[in-house]
Amino acid sequence: MRTVFVSHNDLGLACLEELHNLGADIPAIITRPRDESVADQTTFDGIAARTVADVHEVESVNTDAVVDQLRAYDPELLYVVGWSRLVEQRVLDIPSVAALGMHPAPLPRGRGRAPIAWNLIKGLDETALSMFHLVEAADAGDLVAQQPIDIDIRDDAASLYEKVVAAGRSLIRQTYPEFERGAVPRTPQDETEATWWPKRTPDQGGIDWRQPPGTVYDWIRGQSHPYPGAFSYLDGRKVTVWAAAPPDGERVFCQPGELLGREGERLRVGAWEGAIDLLRVQVADDEERPAAELLDYEWAGVGDVFESVRATGSDRP
Repeated sequence: MRTVFVSHNDLGLACLEELHNLGADIPAIITRPRDESVADQTTFDGIAARTVADVHEVESVNTDAVVDQLRAYDPELLYVVGWSRLVEQRVLDIPSVAALGMHPAPLPRGRGRAPIAWNLIKGLDETALSMFHLVEAADAGDLVAQQPIDIDIRDDAASLYEKVVAAGRSLIRQTYPEFERGAVPRTPQDETEATWWPKRTPDQGGIDWRQPPGTVYDWIRGQSHPYPGAFSYLDGRKVTVWAAAPPDGERVFCQPGELLGREGERLRVGAWEGAIDLLRVQVADDEERPAAELLDYEWAGVGDVFESVRATGSDRP
């Protein structure tokens, strides 16, 4: 089937590879110009060479020029994966069979932005990758299929994203043969079950140490690489926390944010009636390092206290 693919991330790349393996005719790949501020951007040069596809770098698929290009390819399937921008109806009307998207949440729950982060921040133990028919409203189209994804207590943003990529491969292998046979699955989403996850920005990563240790842990792992990271301030210096260990459940009565001591490369920090072991930190623009090395700075010591940031509105888990 003639298939045009719109994406800029590893999930899209994995799906393209599977489509190629299944024999799809891929005349064109639409992607974004290189932008260092996009955390999950990847290159499609390799798959483009294997598929002999044209590659177009665009900021939007909704311009007249891009719409004309898409129509010229006369696609049967159009995939828009990881694009994070709404697509106009005139684009969705171009493919003769289906315009399809993917979203790493168990739709209709979790529509919106930053689903990898929110899955972890909310402490979910399972999510899903949803394939759905695109409509002009975000993540609201009829479902094609869903691939469940288990979330382990030790998963962070990077490891969960790897699971999402694997789920994308599985969904393509499951659904593309159905499209070739002429089946076009559609299951309407239950609007009464829909929830919305808001966009996240780097400045929203402040850690509220007054939360229970489990909540702090989920907050940290949900914003780890490739995202900007959860952070706190100590002696006026920004400290980004890249990794922590799952809390052990021990009750600790201390001041939230208090530096309690080191054990090997770990740094124990107080939270609400408990503590959490930090594993990797970064001070300002210094290199990332084992968390216990924070105590090697002359301005940091046991008994010092991280500032807490009260999460409000869209920041709240």
